[in-house]
Amino acid sequence: MRKINVIAVLMTAFVIFPLACSSFSANAGKEWKLVVSDDGLRIHKADGTDWFWLGDTGWSLFQELNREDAEYYFSTRASQGFTVIQAVVLMGWNRDWNDENAYGHPPFHEGDASQPNKAFWDHADWLIKKARDHDLYIALLPAWGSFWGDQATIAYAQWIMNRYKDYDNIIWVNGGDRKVGEHKNMFNELGEVFDKDKEALVTFHPRGGDASSKNFHQETWLELNMQQSSHGKRDIRADIQVDKDLAITPVKPTLNGEPNYEDHCVGWKKDCELGTFNAHDVRQLAYWTVFAGATGYTYGHVHVWDFYHGGNKEDEWEDWKVGINDPGAVQMRYLANLMMSRPHKGRAPAQNILTEDSPGGLKQRALMGDGYAFVYTSQGHDMHLDLDMLPWSRKKAWWFNPREGKTSPIPEIPGHGEHIFDPPEESGNDNDWVLVIENADMEWAAPGQLPGKPGRP
Repeated sequence: MRKINVIAVLMTAFVIFPLACSSFSANAGKEWKLVVSDDGLRIHKADGTDWFWLGDTGWSLFQELNREDAEYYFSTRASQGFTVIQAVVLMGWNRDWNDENAYGHPPFHEGDASQPNKAFWDHADWLIKKARDHDLYIALLPAWGSFWGDQATIAYAQWIMNRYKDYDNIIWVNGGDRKVGEHKNMFNELGEVFDKDKEALVTFHPRGGDASSKNFHQETWLELNMQQSSHGKRDIRADIQVDKDLAITPVKPTLNGEPNYEDHCVGWKKDCELGTFNAHDVRQLAYWTVFAGATGYTYGHVHVWDFYHGGNKEDEWEDWKVGINDPGAVQMRYLANLMMSRPHKGRAPAQNILTEDSPGGLKQRALMGDGYAFVYTSQGHDMHLDLDMLPWSRKKAWWFNPREGKTSPIPEIPGHGEHIFDPPEESGNDNDWVLVIENADMEWAAPGQLPGKPGRP
């Protein structure tokens, strides 16, 4: 702490560096500001419009991608339904503090944080603006966690906050895959700096297996909780952390900001001796957490987050431009479309509508909104529901396929009492389904079909 506070005097060096222009021509007039819902469960637009956090971990965006590749990355993720890119301006992992970007420009002259390199930061500005052109928010980590308290100072945090505070597609992310430990005061000080941007949300990216709520839930700067369930094993019930987060008062939205990455070696085992996380692993964790009441979900791919040309060194250097279209990524759009096809207001976890359940990886998750209920089964096992818990006299039901984004109506269901729903096909791995039951009087389009986009899965 002493080191950080002392060098705050370097602010005078930062403020003379010209701020980037905040005037954008694209998406003029669009509502960008995000706020927390009155019940504390969700994030939506400031004008009340529903919005769903579907994030991608593009951690190394600022130092790996040139403009041509960034255009491809943003356009691909936008077409897949993603709304947020989580990225670190000064990425750590296997990089030095002053590592160059794709054009050979380091962020600072001589590594001195009081001497920003205009060429590097001009490219960073361009990336954020280009993301906006594709309707994408940047969940911005100013530096990797290991740099805070050393090269990354409070003065740097204040400078970068001032640089981007007028950019309307920024979400500030404190931390950066680092244990809090004795550094809690430092991260609180950083959080208060980012919170000075009153137009942007602030959250915290914790170390694997941890959650922001454990250290910062009561802090006013933390508006959105984030957990990292990470990549340790299959069938991690990260939805239990969602339960814990939503049980704390005051209630704050929560989400999984770093889950199992598609194609990542399970448990980081050498030669992937336990296999790799597949699309089913990705889907079930996403649906478990969202149906537990999370305000959204972040997806990740082991060959995409670091953007190595030729692939990611953790697993045979597969090309990231191939991995970006893997099945799990494509199927995230179906989840987002399902959530956006029904109104968000009043939506909350609803395990009480289930009369029977199974433990572990077979545990089902139920979510209920005004006039509808969603229930997810990860392997297609029977669903036991108490229909009297659904207060609609006329009910209709659908099966929603998370693998294809398609729906099929269930011809006839009783209006009351307990009922067993048997999902299509035989139960087993990769046969996950969502049961949708809704008020027939609402006359909504099929689940997953967005308004104005008939027939889109």
